[in-house]
This record gives sequence, C-alpha cells and structure tokens, in this order.
Amino acid sequence: MMTTPAFRRCATALAAFASLALVGCDTIDELLEANNPAQIREDQLDDETLVGVLVNSVIGSLSGMYTGYIIRSSVFTDEMLYGINDEQSARLNQRIVRFDEGSAAGAFSAVSRLRFIGDSVTGRLKNLLPRLNPPADPTKDRRVALTLAYAGYGYLLTGEQECEASINVGDKLYTPKELGEMAIGRFEEAITVASAAGPSAADVLNLARTGLARAGLLAGQPAKAMAAAANVPANFVWWVEYKDQISNMGLVGNVTGANHNLGVGIKFLNGTYPNQNLVSTQTDPRIQHNPNWRLGHNQLTRLYTPYQSLPYSGYNGQTQSNGGKPILYANDTDIKLASGVEAWHHYYEAAGPNGTGPAGTTLQFVNSRRAFGNQSQVNLSGAELMAELREQRGKDFFLGGFRLGDLRRWKANGVGDFFPTGIHPNTQWGPYGDATCFPVPDDEYEGNPNLRR
Repeated sequence: MMTTPAFRRCATALAAFASLALVGCDTIDELLEANNPAQIREDQLDDETLVGVLVNSVIGSLSGMYTGYIIRSSVFTDEMLYGINDEQSARLNQRIVRFDEGSAAGAFSAVSRLRFIGDSVTGRLKNLLPRLNPPADPTKDRRVALTLAYAGYGYLLTGEQECEASINVGDKLYTPKELGEMAIGRFEEAITVASAAGPSAADVLNLARTGLARAGLLAGQPAKAMAAAANVPANFVWWVEYKDQISNMGLVGNVTGANHNLGVGIKFLNGTYPNQNLVSTQTDPRIQHNPNWRLGHNQLTRLYTPYQSLPYSGYNGQTQSNGGKPILYANDTDIKLASGVEAWHHYYEAAGPNGTGPAGTTLQFVNSRRAFGNQSQVNLSGAELMAELREQRGKDFFLGGFRLGDLRRWKANGVGDFFPTGIHPNTQWGPYGDATCFPVPDDEYEGNPNLRR
C-alpha cells in the first residue's frame, strides 16, 4: 500500500491525469504530449522515479474518486438519507437518475478514469520495466500486479454502478456481466504476477483475490468467486489511504457543519424514525449514529449522523448502549477497499446455505458475524439463512461502497428487490422512483463519435 512520501510524488502525474478527457485519448503518450510536455518528457519515462509516479497515479485515481462513489451509491440505495438543498442530488435519493444530469456524468467519469489510468499505466510499465538499469521483469513485478488489480477495480466498480458502459471511445455498450468478466481478466493476471513476485507482493495477491471473488459474483461465476476467496486470510485488509493527502476524505463535509446532508437510512437505523434519544438501541458496533436527528442542509430531512462504521480506520467497536463513544469521520480516515471478511462474505454467498469454507459452514460464518454485532446465535437453513447472510453483509459493509452492487446483483439473480420503495421519509419529496443503476450520460454520447443512441 502507498506510503505518504510516495503519495506526494504522485501529485505531478495526478495533475496531468486530472485534465484527461474520457473520450478521444487512448494512450499515456498522447496524454503527456497534449497536457504537459515540458514537465514530463518522453526521455524521462526511463527514469525509475517516474515508475513510482505512474503507479501512484493509479492509486491516487482510486482514492480521489472513492468517497464520491460511496456517497452516490449509498444515497441511491437504502443506506443513507440525503438532506441536501439541490434538486438533482435529491432525485438521486429518490431513485430518479437522468442521463442528462450531473449525477450520471459524475458517476461515469469517475469509474472510467480509474479504469483508463489502470489499463494505461499497466501497459506503460510492461514496456518500461525491461528497459530500466538494471531491468525489471514485468511478469513478476509487484508494481505491475498492483496496477492490474486497480484496473480490475475500475471495471468492477463500473459494472456494479452503471446500467451499461462504453470503453475507450468504442461503439459498444457493455453489460455489467461483461464488465465483470473484464475485471476477472485483470484480477487473474494480477494474481499470476503477484504470485511470481513472491512475498513482497503478498498483500497485492490478496487484494487481487478479493477483487476476483467480488467480480466472480458480478459475472455470475460463483465457482470462481469461491476459489479466489478461499485463500484470503481473515486478517487481510487493504486501505484506501487519506492521511496527508492532497484532497481530504470526502465524507467529512457531508456529515458535519452547516453542509451536513447525510444521515443513516431507515433500513439501518437503530430505532424508529424519526424518534429522538435512540441510545439504548445502539447495540451493534458496526452501525452507530447520533441518537438524535437534526435537520440537514435543506432544512427538511431529519438526519441521524453516522459514526465511523467497520470499513473505516477510525472504527473503535464501541457502542452507545453501554456508554461507549464511537468516532465521527475525519479527514485522515482511511477506507477498506478489500478485506478477509469481505472475501469470506463473497465465498459464502457463492457457496449457498449448505456451503463449507474458510470459516466453517455458512451457518457458522453467519453466527460469527452476528456475534461480532452483539447479536444472539440463530439456527437457520435454506433461504432464511441466506437472507440472514445478506443482513450481516449489509452491516459489515455499511458505507463501504458495496450496497448498490449488492442490491443490483440480488435483484438480477431473482433473490429479491430490496431497493427502497413507497413514499420517501421526507414526505415532501413524494414517492421513490424505480432506477437501479446509473445510465450512460449525455456527455458520453456527445463526446464519443462512435456511440449511437
């Protein structure tokens, strides 16, 4: 994972990539020539220092978009209520997404940038590393494995978020399943390279395995998901880091101060909406929130401010019901991109109610997660057990960037439609819409000459 000095070195490349047009630019060479030829010359690409800059540009691309991805997906689902004074954003919280508005454009551009930079830097490294002095073998280099894994996440997050997506100014729109298959290819190559690199790439190997398991679920390949997840150790964690970053962790401004606009959704609320003083019900450490609601930025929506959940570095496992003090979000809060618990969730969803795996049976895994959340043991089987697995998954991954992909997958697989319906809790907004994904934005149709409506 990145270190602070390495991240600072990536600022130059990030500045170049920031002006990248998502259509009409297919290579790093073209990007560098068009945007800043005086700062990064072609003959400098053999510099070992620049290899680190390119790698960290991929890392920075994901960290730069990840909190926005989490916020968009959480307010689109049942995780969070939005109390923002902006009609487009309010519609997103009502499951209304228009292809000609900023929500669709912002969602598409963020994941597309990560996907593009991941692929482009990987190709650059494969050509550059053998020419270094001394030469490095790209087939067994940790850096190549890392950029491959991050490229895999670019395709994975695109497939989980977008209804369909174009790639590299192409004329084809790819389905989520096809995008999942493309992610699988990157993750599998990352596993091969990381395995050849040896112990120095053990963390990248587990990152790629976890991503492969998640992509296997997206692509409808449960056996592949199980095989990848089975080898991820329980204590593995890969962080998206925000300490000393050039931009702050994006959730902070949304849950504090005058711009406070995010609150825990009714599905995950510890108590009855919109009651006050919900202290005694705060028993699950994974989802803690202010026990009292307050009006959000729009002065309409009653919001319960979330405290750091399990995917965040400040999570301390304390509960308010027994006098504990969970922690608010801060600018140096890191976010889990992947973990052993996540990999095992993928495994048992793929394995089904009768599965046996790295944490025992599916029932044993479910009960271990219930115990983590201070819940009593259950003795379930069949569909009821899988429903409880989904409940625990929602709590383990709360505000971690998984919910939209999960709800879409379960709906597509005929498990159930768990998107919020009926009248929005802010009754002045009226009923929910029926959107389940982000459409290809109008900007992409206008900027991609090969794409037709």
